[in-house]
Amino acid sequence: MKYKHCCLIRNEQENPKILKKQPMQVRFSRRDLIHGPYKQCPNPKCLDPRSFGVFVVTGSSGGYSRECTRCGFSKGYAFPEIKKSIVYLDQFVISNLVKLLDRSHKSHEKIKADPFWKNLFIKLEGALKSQAIICPDSFYHRDESLAESKDFKLMKRLYEHFSNGKTLHMSHQIEQMQITEHFANWLSGQKTVFDFDPSKIVSEDLNDWSVGIRVGVNMRPFPGEVEKIKNLNFKTKEQLKSLWSVWQNKRDFEFLKQVKEETGGLWENLIGQAVKFEQRRGQLMAKVASGEKYDFELDDFLPPPSNSLLDELFRISKRQGIPEGKILVTIMRYFKDIETLLEIPKIRISSVMFASLARSANLGKKEAPKSLTDTGFISSYLPYCDAMFLDKESAIILRETPKGIPVKLRLKEFNTKIFSLKNKEEFLDYLDELKNGIPKEQINILKDVGGENYDKPFWSIIEHEKIEKD
Repeated sequence: MKYKHCCLIRNEQENPKILKKQPMQVRFSRRDLIHGPYKQCPNPKCLDPRSFGVFVVTGSSGGYSRECTRCGFSKGYAFPEIKKSIVYLDQFVISNLVKLLDRSHKSHEKIKADPFWKNLFIKLEGALKSQAIICPDSFYHRDESLAESKDFKLMKRLYEHFSNGKTLHMSHQIEQMQITEHFANWLSGQKTVFDFDPSKIVSEDLNDWSVGIRVGVNMRPFPGEVEKIKNLNFKTKEQLKSLWSVWQNKRDFEFLKQVKEETGGLWENLIGQAVKFEQRRGQLMAKVASGEKYDFELDDFLPPPSNSLLDELFRISKRQGIPEGKILVTIMRYFKDIETLLEIPKIRISSVMFASLARSANLGKKEAPKSLTDTGFISSYLPYCDAMFLDKESAIILRETPKGIPVKLRLKEFNTKIFSLKNKEEFLDYLDELKNGIPKEQINILKDVGGENYDKPFWSIIEHEKIEKD
């Protein structure tokens, strides 16, 4: 119901503070949703030279329309199907671009002094707005941004801008998808040919048009989430230091043996997580039954991903006629077959990366990595991406495997292009190639919707977010 102007005046006289307590009513019409670039209206009865504008666009609608602000004539236009390249950006890229765009950041001048970061933002924006690429975000981006809690909202704004709100599935979901498919084929004696269609690891269409309005949800961290992530990162860092020392002092190190050792630990890890959860839940129920006060945590009720995987393997075994009494033995035999497990991309990539880290430690590298995040997202997403921009160490691990190891452990079957700061100019050229290779029809539509400068970089994106934050 509209608030009448006369009522506003009367209430203001009765209470001068009414304007501070009541939000002002803003009126707008359909015409306010029409924007440029404007053209001549095609309606023969109108033909106004500059009134035929673009009605508010959403990329997922499959098209857009133009409407005349004078006569109301409208016409629809369909978006043609497009195929974007999937480019994954490491968190350090997002972090440095925030520093570049945030003029008040303490590291702004340092990042600004390197022309690469400015050029990178320009190239990414050009390729992104030309619909040549999509840079999906992941839960790794969220967790790492939360760990840097001071700039969380700014980094979230930027990685969601590049992803258009497309978030890849969690690592354990991808691992479960690959293992269950492979296990079912193993039981029936069939070879698994994995399909690396990126649509399998995301809930939304990666190839829709990223234009117009996008509605997002401000998912704030739940109470205690930041502290939990920081504590987990600290524990992981300490465990990695200890493991690094073991690797450094390991005698007669063999890369292939280390790969198999990493793979062989999968079963113990799965069972260990399941047992730990049952013990924790048992302790919780005992405390509840005795009336003891207890601070409940979400992890007390939600089983770990390992439980979901084991449940699914049991269901697959039953469907394929394995007697119930032999199911657990069959699953154990599957996980003890190292060569079989190494056929699974997520496990193979992860095992090779861990073995490479162990090799670095054994060859004398003094400091361990701060986290294993890179191993997690690379082993999960590498096969599904067209390109990844990674830190130097991860890029080296993927490019330079030791000589003499089996072909399948060299990770050469994946066509993903790997970039880092070591070949950063090549990444800029790659983005140019993708943008220059899109069809002319696509460019014409983009100019029709957004004007000649449709690909202009959004230089003020972080400053806008800071205003909203304040």
